[in-house]
Amino acid sequence: MIDVDILVVGGGCSGSAAAWQAARLGRSVLVVEPSRWWGGMVGPAGVCALDGNKGARATGFLRRFRDAIEARHGGPRATYTGWISETCFHPRDGHEICRDLVAESGAAMRTGVELDAVLVDGRRILGARLRAGAERFDVRARVTIEATEFGDVLLRAGVPSRLGRESRAQTGEPHAPAAPDDELQDLTWVAILERAESGAAPPVSAPPGHDPRAFDGCLAAFASHRDEAVWNHGLHSWESFIGYATLPGGRYMLNWPFHANDFPARRALFDEPSSRPEAFAAARRRTLSFVHFVQTTLGRADWGLAPDAFDGGEPGLALIPYVRECRRVIGVNTMREQDVVPARPGERLSEIHDAIAIGDYFLDHHHSRAHRPPGERLVEDYPANAPFQVPYGCLVPAEHDGLLVAEKSISVTHVVNGCTRLQPVAFQLGQAAGAGAALAVAAGCQPRAVPVADVQAALRAEGSRLSFAELDPS
Repeated sequence: MIDVDILVVGGGCSGSAAAWQAARLGRSVLVVEPSRWWGGMVGPAGVCALDGNKGARATGFLRRFRDAIEARHGGPRATYTGWISETCFHPRDGHEICRDLVAESGAAMRTGVELDAVLVDGRRILGARLRAGAERFDVRARVTIEATEFGDVLLRAGVPSRLGRESRAQTGEPHAPAAPDDELQDLTWVAILERAESGAAPPVSAPPGHDPRAFDGCLAAFASHRDEAVWNHGLHSWESFIGYATLPGGRYMLNWPFHANDFPARRALFDEPSSRPEAFAAARRRTLSFVHFVQTTLGRADWGLAPDAFDGGEPGLALIPYVRECRRVIGVNTMREQDVVPARPGERLSEIHDAIAIGDYFLDHHHSRAHRPPGERLVEDYPANAPFQVPYGCLVPAEHDGLLVAEKSISVTHVVNGCTRLQPVAFQLGQAAGAGAALAVAAGCQPRAVPVADVQAALRAEGSRLSFAELDPS
């Protein structure tokens, strides 16, 4: 049995920031991660381009992360290499920077650790039963932080949660569907590509079931219809495609949203962890099929997988999937569409008093079905949102103690998940969870009883900005 003040389950964006913040507040912290790398989205998942929170909105742990990226590559101009983001980098950068920041904080860290069970007494979380290879061990913690990619602490503990789309009647959101369903955002198995100087990259074989017609509409050069209304998206040139996520040094992050390597996520992924290996293998095949398509059908044999982009696994392929949406806790507060979309277009949202994070990304949802022809299409048409704040209550379960929630499992609707799921917000959510957990331990109270003003003070002491008024005009 291991006893710690705070157990962080998951070493992704939120988990890294949570462990860092809690340790810096003097608490004993253990953070465990199932993969070999730290950073989640920005490391082993390979989503190495920060989405949103540009300029003045990069604060706290996020600011340290971004500063470290820029220092590695020679400043902000050197990281503005793809049109999708002003901060592009390499997956190894994300892993190493998160690893080093957490290590410097004094938190204990372990990779290769899986969650077997959550220790529960009634409605109080007491820690977790963990597995590392043949080793089994229990960790008792005063506060546990859910920072997994799938919401597995919520699943294992039976904490009330949501999965899929809520109905308009359930949430009062104008753009929610008429009836609830299990529609989830696609996941993506990212690949890192590089261009061969010789003009001939190592060929990627066609995986079983390869059919180039699956990528119809990915680019203007391979589209059976020229009418963009048929596709529900613009048709891009090769130059626009390859410029989308160019990384420093000329490599490319393959995370293209149009008929490429997005892969449907089914409910079983979140309800039945045993189903994941098969689904992951299919997602990797989809990505390899698209790379083969690029080399053959599109005639770009000069582009291939970057074999040293990750350690281990299949060369050039991410170590874990990019999961955009997962099990979401039912919290003290739940963010709805109305919390991110102003009453009138172009207006600023009203300030909230209990903010612990701030974001500015749009309501971006990835559904392969949204790009099917009319009549077959999943219709999700979200309005323009504005810069938004996340309240502390979204991290606090409505019914359970001893637990705080971060990453993509916070208390938001399916609609709002489209703008809170990105890396910059996940870093901030984790940092806030780490602060709330550390303050709860210090005060001998539950996280729900920690004054929000104290959480905000701890975050501001680390350079976080939590209100629109604190942001620079730029």
